[in-house]
Amino acid sequence: MPVQTDGHRLQRLCAAALIVHLCAACARRTSPEAGATAAPSPGVDAAAAPSPEAGAIAAPSPGADATAAPSPAGPAENLPGDEITPVYGKAEGAPEPLAARLCDALHALPARRKAACCGGAAGFQAAAECARALSVAVRARAVTLSTDEVGRCVDAMERSLDGCDWVSPLAAPVPPACEGIVRGALDEGARCRSSLECAGGLRCEGAGPTDAGTCRAPRAAGPCGLSVDALAAVTRQTRYAEAHPECRGHCAGRACADDVPLGGRCDAHAACGRGRRCVDARCSEAALPPAGAACLGGLCAAGARCVDGRCAAPKAEGEACTRDGECRAACVRRARGGAARGVCGMRCAAP
Repeated sequence: MPVQTDGHRLQRLCAAALIVHLCAACARRTSPEAGATAAPSPGVDAAAAPSPEAGAIAAPSPGADATAAPSPAGPAENLPGDEITPVYGKAEGAPEPLAARLCDALHALPARRKAACCGGAAGFQAAAECARALSVAVRARAVTLSTDEVGRCVDAMERSLDGCDWVSPLAAPVPPACEGIVRGALDEGARCRSSLECAGGLRCEGAGPTDAGTCRAPRAAGPCGLSVDALAAVTRQTRYAEAHPECRGHCAGRACADDVPLGGRCDAHAACGRGRRCVDARCSEAALPPAGAACLGGLCAAGARCVDGRCAAPKAEGEACTRDGECRAACVRRARGGAARGVCGMRCAAP
């Protein structure tokens, strides 16, 4: 299934969220205790199940592979007059090993592989910030990580980065195995920093890069699409809205609206609701077409993309092309004299 509207918005705002989050991390707290976390116990692989008093930071018990119950203390708040601080505050000690492994695969590994292909240093990447924020959430027992799921994500990232024909100025795509693996453990009404901390079906209402919120059920009406989820941004969970919807229906023009029923008239895929799409101005549940078939409302099944009205697998390095959208990375090495044709290959920087 294609990335939903929330996923596209997250990709557009991710860089802004990271800048706010990183800059805020440098601000001095008014209280030295604000946002500090307790050190993890040895042998913790992830976190265990939540208690009714959810939302905060406490050391997990030894031997856990999921999260335990959160402690009564909630996320630190930015009160009037306080200096701005990130919603995921200072983390004490080394990051959680499983969080560090996941974040390395999502951020540092692509940077290292790109540097090896293009030459030079890896440059800035957000692995450390990702590991810090995710470790705070794990130690708070607000999220769970699975060793097996993280391992599958790491393997998928490594396979997707083989060779150099994936290299482009854009971030390396996240494989499906890496989506949805940061699982929320907080119940409705619990204080939260991210929708990823809320149990499935709940959203962290009011949360942002510097503000905590509350786990709530999707709303029927009201504003939507006005904030960025700090943890979803750094852990690259671009499809988190599928498990944590903001609206019972869909977000349209910054306000929640009812979904258009099957067969009803539509002007956008999001209007039809999750799992459906707008085809020929009507909401449909038709399956997305594979490579070689005609596109369905401009969409194709996973692994294919719509090119000139037909679904096609991305072209590999060396194949003829006329534009970037045909290639796994970019259409490069165009002939002299402005000829339109080129070949698919890597592009290290924007032209």
